[in-house]
Amino acid sequence: MRESLQVEKFEKMSDGQLLALRNCLDTVISARDGLVGQPDFTMASGSQACRFFTVPDGVRRLDKHQVEQLTRAFEEWVGESRDARTLRSRERVFITFLVLRYTGARLGEVQSLDETRDIDFQHCFVRLPLGTGVHGKSGVREVPIPAEVMARISEWCERNASAKSNRNSRETLFHFDQGFLRRKFHEQEKRSGLPRELLNPSGLRNSRAIELMQGGMPMRAVQALLGYSKSDFISSFVTLADNDLKCVVQHYCKKEFGMETSARNTFKGQVVRVLANPVMCEIVLRTESGYEVAATVTNQSREKLGLEEGRPASALIKATWVILEKGDTKPETSARNAFPGTITKVTSDGITAEVDGSLDDGTPVCALVTAGSFEKLGIGEGDRFIFMFKAMSVIIS
Repeated sequence: MRESLQVEKFEKMSDGQLLALRNCLDTVISARDGLVGQPDFTMASGSQACRFFTVPDGVRRLDKHQVEQLTRAFEEWVGESRDARTLRSRERVFITFLVLRYTGARLGEVQSLDETRDIDFQHCFVRLPLGTGVHGKSGVREVPIPAEVMARISEWCERNASAKSNRNSRETLFHFDQGFLRRKFHEQEKRSGLPRELLNPSGLRNSRAIELMQGGMPMRAVQALLGYSKSDFISSFVTLADNDLKCVVQHYCKKEFGMETSARNTFKGQVVRVLANPVMCEIVLRTESGYEVAATVTNQSREKLGLEEGRPASALIKATWVILEKGDTKPETSARNAFPGTITKVTSDGITAEVDGSLDDGTPVCALVTAGSFEKLGIGEGDRFIFMFKAMSVIIS
């Protein structure tokens, strides 16, 4: 009898009231799932996460596949730089894009970042304005970003520090004219194959919010992460303490970034050796399968990243920095890192060849080489090869 009365009550509700109730339940259930078993966060599985929401027509956003297309377009654009000055400028734009993409921040917020003050290199987060009106407070919010993005930022700062001092310039990494940056987004239309109207920072912000909610992050946590300054109708039904919000955000971001770092040319392991001189140091990490990867970084970077023996670390190698050699035996070369594998796929446009492979432990790898140099190697799909890269070519985090 009670159940029939409840059904009758729901039937009398308008579509708008039912939608609000559904979203409210989504938020409450997600919030509870996100806090089960603290501090270990025993989370609901992906199939249990409450994600049934619709995105209204007219919301400009990119889906995950389109975001990946845009990321590749920017990366190719950087790779086409004709000189060092152009490369430095394009890398700044690409890094700004990556920070916008993963923080979901407003363009003005990212432009206000000072890399010497607002970035925690060791814990992989950036400090952004909290926004007046969030719980009636003002201050900063800490937004996690992937270790690979943080490594790019660290590498750029390191490489350009001396040039910056020589120029006696006050130029900082994220300080761009907004019009200039928007034009660079629009210039990726042809390269990415995406509609021009979707290529802008606000579209990335919308995309990030939807991506996080589809991944199961509670709506209230998404609101806090993106720095919304006013409570909306739905989130007003749910209250989470600041510490709980921080824990939920960190959990979901670590989970998401952990899945993304299983990409090609990424080695995860533990630091087993640190050899330092007054300026540079060599970091050696060992993977679970026993591969030892050597990286050369400055002492300043090592301190920023907290790299020491026993600490977990990841090594990322850009596909353009990879050297390929036919066979199973490491040749005489200055490359410190050399691992045998098998070619699984070759894609060529007559100018550039993308060579995908798998190392003997299953690690996916990729190299971008000129089509001519690849042809000279005389190898193809199914052949054995040596995957090599120099210690100076490793981005470590």
